[in-house]
Amino acid sequence: MTYPPFLIPIIVGCITQATKFLLSVVRHGKIEPKYPLTSGHMPSSHTSFVVSLTAMVAIREGLDSILFAIAFVFSYIVIYDAMFIRTNIGYNGKVLNELIREIPGIKKENYPTLRERVGHKPMEVLVGGVMGMLLTAIFILILESI
Repeated sequence: MTYPPFLIPIIVGCITQATKFLLSVVRHGKIEPKYPLTSGHMPSSHTSFVVSLTAMVAIREGLDSILFAIAFVFSYIVIYDAMFIRTNIGYNGKVLNELIREIPGIKKENYPTLRERVGHKPMEVLVGGVMGMLLTAIFILILESI
């Protein structure tokens, strides 16, 4: 069966994001309507999406293709951003939130509460990557057997 190469990564990303939502419901015992669209937490849907995309390029174009090299570097940048840059943004948000709470005389209503959990922990990225690879392999087997 012929299918567009971006189909599987989109499905994989959506399944991973849905998994994140379901884990949140189990962990917190309630449904947060905004949670399905948030970043951070277990598992990393950014990672599963780019790993799936890179795997699709590897399968379709080969490991020695320029497209695979581009997809690999793109995946590295996205994963690095998720683990390090966005994590540091979350730490900065936490410090700024604390400063706003502690500075006497400051009008707290003039400052938005910043998100303190933006990036991913290494295990969240690892699980996202494994989900990306496994789900991609499963969907390829399903779609190519039809």
